[in-house]
Amino acid sequence: MKQLKDLKNDIPLINAVDWNLDPAVAVGRHLEWGAGWYCDEQRGRGSDDESTYFVINTWGEYPVIILVHRKGFDMEELATFRMPAKLEKIFLKSINNHRGIYELDPNIKLWLKSQLNA
Repeated sequence: MKQLKDLKNDIPLINAVDWNLDPAVAVGRHLEWGAGWYCDEQRGRGSDDESTYFVINTWGEYPVIILVHRKGFDMEELATFRMPAKLEKIFLKSINNHRGIYELDPNIKLWLKSQLNA
């Protein structure tokens, strides 16, 4: 599994990231193929659809940022790393320390893009 420092040199992977993809939308796209409530231009069309995006996972001892790749029903975690302590504290406060999978908030996205020269 890659770390943040490894991602900096993987330009094709960074270029493949959908910076605006919400994790819930990704699940709807790949696991439900746009069934139910999720029916717009981004809905899944089949098992060859691919998405690469970041999420924040707060289920562990501390929050981690994970780079996820989905293709059809398959999901792979490509990278995982922590955010700076100051951003972590602000983020946890913003979600009232709830556990879950979250999209990048604007401050974390800005920090991450600057780290990756994206």
